[in-house]
Amino acid sequence: MADIISYKQVTEEFRSIAQSHMAVKRFQVGATLDIDIQTDEMPFQRFPMVHLTPRTLSMDRFGKTVFGFTFIVADIAKDNDQFLRIDTQNNCAMIAQDIFSKIILTTWADVDLELETPLRGTFFTEAYNNNLSGVSFEINVITKSPFDLCSAAFQ
Repeated sequence: MADIISYKQVTEEFRSIAQSHMAVKRFQVGATLDIDIQTDEMPFQRFPMVHLTPRTLSMDRFGKTVFGFTFIVADIAKDNDQFLRIDTQNNCAMIAQDIFSKIILTTWADVDLELETPLRGTFFTEAYNNNLSGVSFEINVITKSPFDLCSAAFQ
């Protein structure tokens, strides 16, 4: 496995892990405003979904790069029932736990990512068009250092 050192590689690894989860129907990267957009290009949104919003980037000269993301797992809370919202939020928290477990409990040899812990989430219910509910985390993903003059683009 090639080292994961770039933003694109990090998002692709999250895509791979999220889409391998049996409950996840969709994965996307972008602004949080993109979560519930229904347009001619995207007429039907599939849920539950995992969404990454990029936030920050930090490169440490001593061997690591940290990518900051907002990590959201969301689903539709059918109707506007309190118990259905609680069930939806619980299911989303369990999906997030599964994905985080896959990363945290797997060695560097299998997954070239680490997550800074503790991971703290915030439950939400948004009106949007469809009572979207779930859990949102601010996460920091640690990768190996990108500093390497052997593959740098210099003559």
